[in-house]
Amino acid sequence: MTMSIHGDRPVKTETSTPTLASGAARTTVFLVGLGTVGGLLFTIVYLCEGLTRVGYSTVTEPISALSLGPGGWLQRANFITFGALVAASAIGWRRLLQSGTSAMALPAIRAIVGIGLIVDGLMSQDAVRGYPPGVATARQSLHGTIHNATAFVVILGLAIGSFLLARRLRSDPDLHAWAPWSVVTGLLTIMFITAFGMSGGNGEFAGIFERLSGVVNSVFGLAFLICLFRFTRRESLMSDQDLGP
Repeated sequence: MTMSIHGDRPVKTETSTPTLASGAARTTVFLVGLGTVGGLLFTIVYLCEGLTRVGYSTVTEPISALSLGPGGWLQRANFITFGALVAASAIGWRRLLQSGTSAMALPAIRAIVGIGLIVDGLMSQDAVRGYPPGVATARQSLHGTIHNATAFVVILGLAIGSFLLARRLRSDPDLHAWAPWSVVTGLLTIMFITAFGMSGGNGEFAGIFERLSGVVNSVFGLAFLICLFRFTRRESLMSDQDLGP
């Protein structure tokens, strides 16, 4: 038996799967939010780096190219920090989902994405098409191969995570309206990263497509996180009223 919110008062419902609202303790939502905060910080850092790095084009160059050349340490640290926060958010997702649909799969996917981002920070991509300036396209190296493989795992994991969340939300009486938006986020992620791959991962609008594949996840994640915080506050206030005189 779990609590879901209907109208102005919590109502007990018989269900084998806890609602997300019933599991949304403040600490849990904070942990879940680490991944979203990490994504926003990651975006801010790579945008600032892209605008200030000599010879770098945000429109044509992949984000990972910022790990190369002078100042590349900052983007490598950016990957690692983002990955650590996403991996930590897996704990929050496990506590939030509790049991039922996607309760194990979604936290596992978040942990895999986090580890993949950390590996991307430790293993830089190879130089391509003259970036850094004056550097010829490098031959495929082991660390470059590992970077590309884990980058694929990361973006695929983000899309799969959106679909897994949508499956859970469809059965949630409080948050089912978010399910279609989660599906759209996953589809847009695949669409933009496919466009990035079709452009060769460099040149034309490759940089824009890659950034959009991440931005859609950050936008949805932030909106959903705000919703969870609202539920947390609402349920906390209701609990206080129930405990009052």
